[in-house]
Amino acid sequence: MDMELSFLVLRRLLLLCTFPNGDLFWSINGIAAPDLTLVYIPEGCHVDIPIHLDYMHPPNTTTDAMQLSNPRFLVVVEKGAQANIIEEFSALKIMKMTLIGVMPAFEAVIGEGAKLTHSYIQTQSFRSAHIKWTSFLHSAYSITYELTEVSTGGKLGRCNLHIQQLGPDTVTELSTLHLSVGDQTQDLHSTLVLDHPRGYSRQLHKCIVTHSQGQAVFDGNIKVNRYAQQTDAGQLTRSLLLEPCATVNVKLNLQIVADDTARRVLVFAFGREVIDKFPYSSIRDRVGSQIKNLLDPSSN
Repeated sequence: MDMELSFLVLRRLLLLCTFPNGDLFWSINGIAAPDLTLVYIPEGCHVDIPIHLDYMHPPNTTTDAMQLSNPRFLVVVEKGAQANIIEEFSALKIMKMTLIGVMPAFEAVIGEGAKLTHSYIQTQSFRSAHIKWTSFLHSAYSITYELTEVSTGGKLGRCNLHIQQLGPDTVTELSTLHLSVGDQTQDLHSTLVLDHPRGYSRQLHKCIVTHSQGQAVFDGNIKVNRYAQQTDAGQLTRSLLLEPCATVNVKLNLQIVADDTARRVLVFAFGREVIDKFPYSSIRDRVGSQIKNLLDPSSN
């Protein structure tokens, strides 16, 4: 690695080191990770072939001993670059009852006008504990981040996702499917913080629980701060419970701290998806006007 590249990577690492929102699992990974895997996409580079990271544990002859793993992964995508990353955590069929403890961390810093498509697949042993930390920094403007996650393995499968917007005109799309077919808990805790104008975000969470002792958890938080004007943020969760006593716990939290004008726009946009279903424009306009008046009586 030449000096210029080393300086660029070091600058990104310093940005992540000052990141204030790492949790306990992030800290444990930082202590226990034996090494760091780095993918660096230089300015203007479009990587057409997906970068596939396949984490597969070797068989363990001592079935009562737990294997521990703490991989750490850093992606740096510079200005105008594009990349497709696939993370896959899997287990061989002979390892389906092996005790595994995995606590990976994935961190990404994206430059101006760049795009990162991120796929995450978790199909590990049903006796494993899989606790994943993902942090993503929109470090400039006109950035696109797309995350698709499918999680079916683990006695406990938990993903902690934190996305911080550090520039305007960003696009963030998050799609998750969790499946519990046994005595499993599939858990997603996500936080998206919007601090700049014209951000667009969509989060879709779906879970299927097919076992009476299965459980799914979704704690989704979106915070629209004061200067995030003209922001379009939305969340949707759907659950399918196929057995008596199957459980899902959902908490959605959209917090708007923008000024009064931006707040009215965001609140109306929240309900507009339903209003737009009316087939006639005259009805859409009339109902929309009524909703606006109810939300803001002072405008009458």
